[in-house]
Amino acid sequence: MINLKNKWVFPGMLAFSCMVAVGCGSDETEPVNPPANNNNTNNNNNNNTTPGNIAEVATEAGFSTLVSAAETAGLVGALTGTDKLTVFAPTNDAFAALGDAVPSDAGLLANVLLHHVVAGEQKSGDVLAAGEFTTLANTSLKFDASGSPIKVNGFNLSSTLDVAASNGVIHILDQVIVPPTILETAAATADLSTLVSAVGASSQGIKDALAAGGPMTVFAPINSAFAKIDGNALTALLENTPELDMLLKYHVVPSQVLAGDLSDGQEVETLAGKKFTVGIGNDGATLTDESGQTIKIVATDIRLLNGTVHLIDTVIMPKAKDPLKNIVDTASAAGLFSTLLSAATNAGLADTLSTGGPFTVFAPTDTAFTNLGVDLTPVSVDVITNILLHHVVGRSMKSDEVLGTNDLSSLANLGLAVSNENNKISVGGAQLSATMDVAASNGIIHIMEEVIVPPTIVEVASATADLSTLVDAIGKASTTIQGAVTPNTLAGDSPITVFAPTNAAFAATGLDLNALDQATLDGVLAHHVIPSQAMSTDLTNGMTVNAANGSLTIEIDSNTGAVTVVDGKGGRANVIATLKDIRTLTGVVHVIDAVLMP
Repeated sequence: MINLKNKWVFPGMLAFSCMVAVGCGSDETEPVNPPANNNNTNNNNNNNTTPGNIAEVATEAGFSTLVSAAETAGLVGALTGTDKLTVFAPTNDAFAALGDAVPSDAGLLANVLLHHVVAGEQKSGDVLAAGEFTTLANTSLKFDASGSPIKVNGFNLSSTLDVAASNGVIHILDQVIVPPTILETAAATADLSTLVSAVGASSQGIKDALAAGGPMTVFAPINSAFAKIDGNALTALLENTPELDMLLKYHVVPSQVLAGDLSDGQEVETLAGKKFTVGIGNDGATLTDESGQTIKIVATDIRLLNGTVHLIDTVIMPKAKDPLKNIVDTASAAGLFSTLLSAATNAGLADTLSTGGPFTVFAPTDTAFTNLGVDLTPVSVDVITNILLHHVVGRSMKSDEVLGTNDLSSLANLGLAVSNENNKISVGGAQLSATMDVAASNGIIHIMEEVIVPPTIVEVASATADLSTLVDAIGKASTTIQGAVTPNTLAGDSPITVFAPTNAAFAATGLDLNALDQATLDGVLAHHVIPSQAMSTDLTNGMTVNAANGSLTIEIDSNTGAVTVVDGKGGRANVIATLKDIRTLTGVVHVIDAVLMP
C-alpha cells in the first residue's frame, strides 16, 4: 500500500533507514524454539531473565544469514536500538533457497530486509487482526490466515511466532518475502496508471531499463501530474516514442537515491543525461526541472527489489526546445551555405523553401560549390533552378528513410540514386556528409560534401529505355543538331526544351531513320527543339513557340490541363502527363506520343 499522504521523512529519522551493504552469506543452521534467555511474561515463560535485543536473539537462535545480511547492510544498529520493531525473520534455508536472487548491491539488500520489518511491537494476534502492515521499506505486507501455513504476501510464515526481544518481537519465516519491482509496484498502484500507460507506449529499451536489476531511483509522477499536461499534447507525447522515451528517462536516476541522500541545491543527473535541482524547505522537498517547474515530492523512499520510488506531483520536463526555424533560416544560421542560399534567392526558390514543404534538402556546403569549380555568375537562372531542385525531395525524410531506399525522386522530376558503399553514402552521385537530420520547421536538411550535378537531356534520354530511338536518331544527326541538343549551360549557354517522342511514336511514323538523308533527319529532330526552357506552366492555349526550324502551336485542354503540340504539318502530339517538366542540366524535357514533322 502506498500512502500519498506520507510526510517528508528523512530515512535518518528511522533507525532502519541509513544503510549500506555489499551482500549476505548463507548457511544451513535452522532456528528452533526461542532461546532460553528470551523468557518474560509477554513470551509466556516463567523465567524472568530479560531477553536480548533483536540482533542478539536472532544470533543465539541461529539466524546467521539474516544477521550477516543486516551487518553488511548497516542495519545492526537498528536491531540493537531502543525503537520497538517487528521483524519477520527468514531462516538460513529461506535465504539459501533464493541463491543469486539475493541482491549483492548494498542498498537493494537493505530494501529487501526492510521489507521484513514493521515499526512497533506487533504480536501475532495483532498481526492477524490487522491483516496488513506498512513496512519500513514503505511497502505493504498482507497476511492470509485462511489456510496453513499463514501466508505473508504469498510467502510462508512458520509456526514459530512471538519470539520476544528487548526491543521488539520476531516472527519466523520459512521463505524470504521478495519485495516487488518498480514496474510491479507501479502496475499495482491505481494512482500511477498513467505512468504505467506511458511506459507501455515507450520503446522496449525503456521497458527493459525499468525492469533491470538496478539499483535505480524513479521519481514517479502520479496521475494528477500527467493531468496537468494538455490532453492533446499528452496524446501526441504518448504517440511519439523518441520524445516519450526521453521524458521517461528524465524521471530515472541510475542509482539508488534515498530522501536522506538529497540536499538543498543538489543537482541530480538522470538517465537522460539531464539534471534537476533539489530544494529542501520547511514544507518538504521539491525538484526544479530544466523548464523551471517546481515539483513537489509527495511520498518518499518506497524501497523495492530493484530500487526506490519517490512520488511527485508534476511531470519532470526537459528544457523547452527553441522553436524550429524554416529551411532557409536554419541553413543561414549554420553559416555553411552562403552560395546555396544566394543561388536559391536568385532563382526565386528561397520563398518556397521558407514557407512551403515539407521538403528534404540535400544541401551542398560552400566548400562543395568551390570544389565544383563552376562560376555560377553567367549560368542561366533556369539552369540554377534545375540544379537546385535536383537537391530537393518533396517530403520530409530522415536519414534512416533515405538510406532505406535506392532511388529518390527530386523536385526536378529526376531520380536520385542512393548508395552506401565502404561507409560512404552518395546521393545522385555526390557524397553525403556525416551530418544528417538537421531539423527545420518545414523539413529536414542533410549536408552534402559535393554538389549533385543533374544529368543532361541526352544523358536522361540515354538512360530511358523508351527514348532509345530518339537517342539513335541524335547519334545519326549532324554536328549542328548534336550541338543544339547539348548546350554548355554551365558556361552560360541558354537551356533548351526538347519534346521527346517515345519509341512507339517513331514506330508509328513508319520512318526508317537509317534510310533518311541527313537534311531530312536533321529537319525532323530540329522541329522538336526549342532554344529556350519552357516549362509546362509557361505554355498557354493557342500560343506559338518557335522550334529550331519552324513554329509549333500549343493547345491546352481547359478541363484536364492536358498539353498538345501541333507541328508544322498540322500533326498533333500529346505531352504525356507523367513525363513532363523533366529538369536537366541542359534544359527541360517533355515526353510526347507522336513525332513532330516540319
